[in-house]
Amino acid sequence: MQRSLIVTGVVALASPTAGGRAAADPLWQAEVRAGYGIAIGGSGARMSTRASPVTLAAIAAIATSVEPPLSGYGGLLVEALDRNSVGSVFGIKWAPHDSRLRLSGGGTWLLAPYMLFGATASVGACMRWKPRIGVCGDLQLTAYFAGDDLADGRSVTQVQLGAGLVFDAM
Repeated sequence: MQRSLIVTGVVALASPTAGGRAAADPLWQAEVRAGYGIAIGGSGARMSTRASPVTLAAIAAIATSVEPPLSGYGGLLVEALDRNSVGSVFGIKWAPHDSRLRLSGGGTWLLAPYMLFGATASVGACMRWKPRIGVCGDLQLTAYFAGDDLADGRSVTQVQLGAGLVFDAM
């Protein structure tokens, strides 16, 4: 088995404001997104690069702090195409007021049919498509460093570009 690092990203090109006025930051958000990229595993002469699995995620986020503007998130993660698995993703997101930028960091835990645990970080932007709906893009990096699907002393890294829709609930 080999370890790899996964990075997923999505970039959005819309304004964070609607109708020229600043929109209030939402208390709750729901997000659906998909990502695809490359996976790098092994080391030295045994290092390999291949297409990453397609990742699909359904995430819920709740604002935890107004200043700084932080949200905690968690949700379901599914890998498809090359590998099929299901697990969860969780972490913290920072989205500055009146900005398209968003940064997040957290963890990923794949549970079935094998187990992998890793750290994930992403940078991206969102633009308003409709008053309560945003289109987002991110560049995401995920490094799997523990689990029964990795060889001893190895990790797997994935770098992905992602796109998604964010729905403001409140």
